[in-house]
Amino acid sequence: MIALFDADILIFRCGFAAERNIWFLSVPADAEPEQFSYKKEALARLDELVENQRSRVEGKDYKLWSERYLEPLENALGNVKATVRALQEDLGVTDYDSKFFLSGKNNFRYDVAVTRPYKGNRDTDHRPSYEEDIRDFIKRTWDTTVSDGEEADDLLGILQCRLGPFDSVIVTADKDLNMIPGLKCNIISGEKYLMGDDEAMSWFYTQLLTGDSTDNIPGLPKVGKVKAQRLLDGKSLEEQWSAVVNEYMSRGPEDWEAYLKEQGQLLWIRRETGQMWEPDLSEVSNWEDSSSASLF
Repeated sequence: MIALFDADILIFRCGFAAERNIWFLSVPADAEPEQFSYKKEALARLDELVENQRSRVEGKDYKLWSERYLEPLENALGNVKATVRALQEDLGVTDYDSKFFLSGKNNFRYDVAVTRPYKGNRDTDHRPSYEEDIRDFIKRTWDTTVSDGEEADDLLGILQCRLGPFDSVIVTADKDLNMIPGLKCNIISGEKYLMGDDEAMSWFYTQLLTGDSTDNIPGLPKVGKVKAQRLLDGKSLEEQWSAVVNEYMSRGPEDWEAYLKEQGQLLWIRRETGQMWEPDLSEVSNWEDSSSASLF
């Protein structure tokens, strides 16, 4: 068994665990500040202190700010090592049969995205203070590969498909990797489960309909998880693909074929080196009357 670690998750989880924001509120602005663990607590207190005041001016009626407190770097690195060791012990693997994957700076999806910037909704400032230190630690400590032109997810998907679904386990908290058939282990809870071939493809079809708000991939308007399940549940893979195409024809833009291709290439996690997802629309004229087409 080879354990394939999504090291991006380790960086963010263990990095943020070693820091916290403390919120301060002064009412009025020059008063002695009160301290809060969360911004919502500070805002609730502000409402209490100026309960009957319709408008309030920051800098005069109140002052609200946060300060970041960091634990020593050694705490963050120790947390990474402890997390990995616990998972390795649970999976029955060692450093010898563990591989780690980090995302590099380049990613083909940034060029594919034309409808919305890929991951354009993310706060670029909301990153762990020790991010680079943890990256360096992971690369020094374990067998680590940094992606080039793609994401760590793609490397994980390619290697699991190459090794086989039962000879490898992907250790991650990213549900996108459920579209890769094989064993998975949740890096946070330790839960282990198997994604079968059909189940993995159905996961991808669901995302084609719903999109992925985390990565700023819109999918189809007014199609959420409930509607997607209703469209796909109980159908064969061929019927599911037909349902997806029909939804794009009816709900997508005028150039729905190009839009479908864009969404799929953004969502699809590679199973082979250099793979780019291509929709099979060879029988597009028959979609509304037939579900005989398949993805490949």
